[in-house]
Amino acid sequence: MSNINDFEISNSSWNNERWELKYKGQDKDMVIPEELFAKAEGKFTVAISAENGNEIESIFIPKNIPDVWLGTLYGARNLKKITVDPENQYLKDVDGVLYTKDGKNLIKAPCQMTGKYVVPEGVEEIELSAFQNSHLDEVILPESLKEIGNYGFQNSELKKVAIPKGLPELEDSVFCDCPNLEEFSFLGDTGIQFGYTDMSSEMEQRISGESFTRPAECYIIACLEKYPNLEKYRRKFIAAAKRGKKEKILEYLLSTMPERKAEKGTFEINVLEDGSAEIKSYQGEESVIEIPEEIDGKPITSIGIGAFKGNEFIEKVIVPDGITWIKNKAFQSCISLEEVTLPESCTAMGASAFEDCKALKKVNLPKGICILAKKVFKNCLSLESLDIPAGVVKIDDQALYYCQNVMDITLPEGLLYLGKECLYACGFNYGPQLEGEWGYSKRKFSIPASVTQIDDGGNGIFAQYPKAQELFGVFEYKLILQVKKGSIAHRYAAKKKIRFELV
Repeated sequence: MSNINDFEISNSSWNNERWELKYKGQDKDMVIPEELFAKAEGKFTVAISAENGNEIESIFIPKNIPDVWLGTLYGARNLKKITVDPENQYLKDVDGVLYTKDGKNLIKAPCQMTGKYVVPEGVEEIELSAFQNSHLDEVILPESLKEIGNYGFQNSELKKVAIPKGLPELEDSVFCDCPNLEEFSFLGDTGIQFGYTDMSSEMEQRISGESFTRPAECYIIACLEKYPNLEKYRRKFIAAAKRGKKEKILEYLLSTMPERKAEKGTFEINVLEDGSAEIKSYQGEESVIEIPEEIDGKPITSIGIGAFKGNEFIEKVIVPDGITWIKNKAFQSCISLEEVTLPESCTAMGASAFEDCKALKKVNLPKGICILAKKVFKNCLSLESLDIPAGVVKIDDQALYYCQNVMDITLPEGLLYLGKECLYACGFNYGPQLEGEWGYSKRKFSIPASVTQIDDGGNGIFAQYPKAQELFGVFEYKLILQVKKGSIAHRYAAKKKIRFELV
């Protein structure tokens, strides 16, 4: 059992309203001595922390502590119970759960509680982080509830919860990190208060699984049911659900979509000096577009700058024979675009032609392509494979930046130039995570001896695995380069301290 020498106490306010109490003992049962606060007067708060917070199994609060802020102990993963001296006029415990004496505030439920917990009727507030890291499967909330504090159920193992009618607002942080939720519902008109300036981008990342938070699908769907201006962002969210393979979210978004028939789109063209024409712009909501070989009697030979940029409806594009050039940003940010078929007549693609087409899975590169332009496939997160033609001599800056699902690629013999960050964070930058080991496995990647220049600007060519920085104080590349002795690639690997083998 802890004793008075296990504690450090200090006054952290000018009027004695807040005291800092630090537990430095090793005993798993923290018993706060009454005599520590024998001279304290009035209604004050004690902020409690512990050096071994995750080892603490129980906390005893004496009768002369009127209020607590549990600090590091909100997340104490081994906490089983909190008990309060029955003579305490301000606090009480009910089956190991800490409440205010009047029962209106639930302050802390120990993490080691399991099964189902019924919050008593009469509780009006569940305080900040009250159920953080909880092992409970289900919590029944009372009709009397008026507020749940920030991070109330953060990182809990909760599987089922219903928000009662009387709760006017819910902070998004309360349940957004509860990945085990299987059932989540609002029984009334509770509003959600999101903490992001641009919530549409954050919601897109949550749906696709790219967010730092880990919300369950049922929670995301409940948020979408209340989401303001859902129609404005529906297409973006549908594309994210497809990208993240979130079937339940996708089903909800598609089943609630207002019915309307997509009218045939229209093309605007620019007539060129040689009598041919290029696509200047497209207006329409068709999901499949087969670009015509000619318009108004003019053969189409190119797709102009930004012609389809930002279209949210296109899912598939078939480019006809005769088109030789897809210009800069032609399909940039077509968020629903999944497949592109290019003709062998195409010999050039401009910078950012398909940048931010995050749903793009399939695209063929014609044999005549010799340069992968800057950012041409940047952030094509769903792209699964890419066959680079034998004639490609240059992969320019960020050309394949963050093509995270491209797990294998072959650079052709004859390639001369690798631009800044051109292969950064592609899937082949590191192997899959191995069970029972930290980080990623190593993957072999070949750079042809024909390469004469590698631009090491920005983050470099390959992604580094940051966990190594935390563990060992250095960044680590999770790949082995296969290089020819004395080649530029050999020198690059040695300079960057990337593992390599000579071939």
